[in-house]
Amino acid sequence: MARVFGIDNKYQLIMIIIISFFVVIVALAIILSNVHFEEKVDGTIAKVVNEGDLVVNYIDGDEIEFNDKKEHTYSISITNTSSAKLYYSVYLTEANVEEINVRIEDKNGKVVNEISNILDDKLINLDSIEGGETIRYIVIFDNDRRINFEGLLKVDNDSLSSESFADLILLNNNVVAPKTRVGSEIATTNEGLISMPDNKGMSYYFRGNVDNNFVKIGDLMYRIVRINGDGTIRIVLDGVLDETRPYNTNSLAVGTNASSLTLLESSSLISYLNSWYEENLRDYSEFLTVGDYCTDTTFNNNINGIIYSSAYERIFEDKNPNLYCNGNIYSGKIGLLSVDEVVLAGASGNVPNTSYYLYNKDIPGNYVTSSSYFINPSNNVAMVNIMSNGAIGDGVLVTNVSYIRPVIQVGISAKVKGNGTNDDPYIIVS
Repeated sequence: MARVFGIDNKYQLIMIIIISFFVVIVALAIILSNVHFEEKVDGTIAKVVNEGDLVVNYIDGDEIEFNDKKEHTYSISITNTSSAKLYYSVYLTEANVEEINVRIEDKNGKVVNEISNILDDKLINLDSIEGGETIRYIVIFDNDRRINFEGLLKVDNDSLSSESFADLILLNNNVVAPKTRVGSEIATTNEGLISMPDNKGMSYYFRGNVDNNFVKIGDLMYRIVRINGDGTIRIVLDGVLDETRPYNTNSLAVGTNASSLTLLESSSLISYLNSWYEENLRDYSEFLTVGDYCTDTTFNNNINGIIYSSAYERIFEDKNPNLYCNGNIYSGKIGLLSVDEVVLAGASGNVPNTSYYLYNKDIPGNYVTSSSYFINPSNNVAMVNIMSNGAIGDGVLVTNVSYIRPVIQVGISAKVKGNGTNDDPYIIVS
């Protein structure tokens, strides 16, 4: 005789079935949450991928394959879901051919870029997208010959970079010995990246006709002077400010030595520099940091009634520049080059040099440094200046005008992309 289930047994069986059903649903939800969303669109597979805070929609798919000479188009959209500006690049990868004509257009049909070698060039390199913005592109393959092509369309969130600025500089440059005698000879060729200690550790400075130390912040170009001993990066404007200014027009306080007029922190120039910083770099202040700027305050080398500073003795007599500061250190967000940094970069005495990276043909006259030079018999104070021909000048009185070349420091936490060339400078991405 067959066994008949009671009411309780039937109830238990139903509950087991219901619970098993929900377990399966939850498991499927977990699995699906970890895969890319795909759907068929006009015979292609659309794909939506999260690249950090960038959502990339490959509307016509990211897999590209054709064997003809027809025009092929692939649409993509890029959305920044964060509130911060991000940087991205668009390129082709895993391609079976190298030479192929590709162009990318914006949603209005304007050509953004055209390339013919997909291994050497990107369709878009380090462009920016504002928080909450969506950008749409069309990638077009248009060739006049039959091509059998396979590859992947790729959008990278470059703001996910993990290397620090210092890491990237060291990765892109071998640390080498100088090819010329630093201090005694000018450097006219690319001598590369060279190590020297400073007050905070081991520093690495560029010397000579360097072509991969460009940094772009906003609309302005800078040159890397050195990696500081604390891992921050010292950069100088690749040019000078429009206005000429005196270094210090302040009166000498009663009972103070004339050498106090050389101090950057109490000069009249520092307020002008700070104002320029706020106007041009305020939006980037989270990536910039305070730096140390040195002024020699010792004057004890008397030559024919002119008392020269220790910087004069170090640079002109001993020809031995260094990155230690034995004078006064001003810690601020903006400053000037020291004469030692200029000599390490490739200058030497009053010898013209138009072939090192600090020379710029568009600089029309002298620019001033933070290094003191001399006090003359009339108690007038002079700073070391750099001539328009790249040579070290005869000094400029602190009350006389000269061109200004600001120096700033990029912080340790800043992440950058680019290779440092003029065409592809380093830019801060996060």
